[in-house]
Amino acid sequence: MADRPDPVGGKPKARWAAVLAPVLVDLVVPLVIFYGLRRAGVGVVGATLAGSVIPVVRTVYSIVRGRKVDWMAVFVIVALAVGTIASLAMHSPRMLLAKDGVITALCGLWMLGTVALGKPLLLAMGRRIAEAKRGKGGGEVWAGRWEREPRFRHGIRLITIVWGVGLVFDAVVRVVIACALPLDAVPGATTVQWIVLFVLLYSFMMIYSRKNDLLA
Repeated sequence: MADRPDPVGGKPKARWAAVLAPVLVDLVVPLVIFYGLRRAGVGVVGATLAGSVIPVVRTVYSIVRGRKVDWMAVFVIVALAVGTIASLAMHSPRMLLAKDGVITALCGLWMLGTVALGKPLLLAMGRRIAEAKRGKGGGEVWAGRWEREPRFRHGIRLITIVWGVGLVFDAVVRVVIACALPLDAVPGATTVQWIVLFVLLYSFMMIYSRKNDLLA
């Protein structure tokens, strides 16, 4: 939903850099920190906590820079903090490694809940993208299609459901990996599986959105 035909060239204007930059920061940098600290002799818990700081800092920075509260970002930070505290309280390195699965599960359930309530999260996200690209009026025009076009409503609901189910599936896989593999193998394995799943989900969203004229 982040691409739109280029008014000059007539081709979709890709915004892969904007999409992939936070993904790389949140996944690759913590992974490098984890294995670097493990190689230096730091314990699993310490290395995991050190890597977890990066996504939190990036999220807080994005909120401050945007000067607007992003409730999804706040939710992720709170969930991350709660999961970390619970893991430390139970002295469980495996739960600490699996905590991101709890977060993705909650995010997925949240997305599915917004569909059940009649206000899919992707509708709000798409409106923000449209406003950023074409101003408030452009955002209102795009979001206004929700009231007028049944096909538009179906498409937004479907994309939100696919993301929600995908995130819940990610959570299950993360927990299984955290319980089944050696501790040092868990961060690498969960990072690879999330990258694959993210690419699949994002690719589906873009292809389906372009085919059905849903791009913001």
